[in-house]
Amino acid sequence: MYKEIGHSQISDMMLELALQARDWFPYYNFEVMPVHPGVLMMDPFLADLAKKQEFQAGVIRLPKNTCYDWHTDTDRKVSINMLLKDTRSECLFMSKPGVSFQFYELKYMPHTYYAFDTQTPHMVLNHEGTRYMFSVEFLGGSRNLTFDELCADFKD
Repeated sequence: MYKEIGHSQISDMMLELALQARDWFPYYNFEVMPVHPGVLMMDPFLADLAKKQEFQAGVIRLPKNTCYDWHTDTDRKVSINMLLKDTRSECLFMSKPGVSFQFYELKYMPHTYYAFDTQTPHMVLNHEGTRYMFSVEFLGGSRNLTFDELCADFKD
């Protein structure tokens, strides 16, 4: 469902860019601010990832009192996510669809990248304040990368 895979050296910079941004774009029911590749390559983790995979990244914001309902992503098999700022939110994964089911919460640690299985049903509840999430989308030949394949690159 998810796995910690690295730490960011630019998370504070990305948050600052997001807080100052005026141009947000609609993207899959979110508002997104693209992050310039030059900024991404300042982070050793992302620079190393770029040697192996093709991707783009941005910051997603979600207003307070918003639920992003249970879903699986339509165009992504896996992503890398990092929570930049929230006041009180939850990211939940469903164990197995049904009327009653177990769920698992991803409790984000600061400045931490997580492999995120977008094909496992998941949801977000944002209770207070604006939630800012950094997210990687794989492109081109990397578009079909799976959660297991991505995690295999980060075994240690």
